[in-house]
Amino acid sequence: MTFKDALRNCLTVKYCSVQGRASRSEYWWFMLFSSVATAVLENVPVVGILVSLAFLAPTICVTSRRLHDIGWSGWWQILPLILFLASIASILFDVSGMTFALLFLCGLGFALYFGIRKGTAPGEPNPYGGAPDSFEAYARPARPAPAQTDDFVLEEEAAPAVCPNCGKPFAPEARFCGHCGHAWPAAPKCPSCGRELTDDSRFCTQCGAKLKD
Repeated sequence: MTFKDALRNCLTVKYCSVQGRASRSEYWWFMLFSSVATAVLENVPVVGILVSLAFLAPTICVTSRRLHDIGWSGWWQILPLILFLASIASILFDVSGMTFALLFLCGLGFALYFGIRKGTAPGEPNPYGGAPDSFEAYARPARPAPAQTDDFVLEEEAAPAVCPNCGKPFAPEARFCGHCGHAWPAAPKCPSCGRELTDDSRFCTQCGAKLKD
């Protein structure tokens, strides 16, 4: 997943969603962006606090989805948090520096482990959903394909015959106009066999007699 797609997914589409899975690229791109943004704005008191609060929900959610990708519950992210808090408490209660270092390194190591580990069955579903990059809610639904009309040729409806005298349409197969009584012009016939012909015929299609020079 690209940097842009990771931010769009974490900050808009799945801002507060723990459903589904997150790939390693989505997780690390977002963690990089949030860390840099927080570090840059921490010297601006009000803005820095607001940015940190804005990143809290998507950080928890993308971490849950990253844990889902390796087949673990999102609640496992509490473990490194507990270890980090315990390391801080060891300093406050003046415990040896070795205890602090051990707790801190255990928490950091666990966080790195689930962040780096490949997802279960890459490219395939697991109990928490489909493969993360195909799970993309930011991929907009495909528009329906336009109707294919190339394979269909619509024949123009033949214009109804009209009376040359009054302009009213002739009824099918009628020989006289039903409005003014004008006779429908008789079709030319072959002088040899009597077959009806078109006006521009030069030969009879039935007997082959020549009609015009």
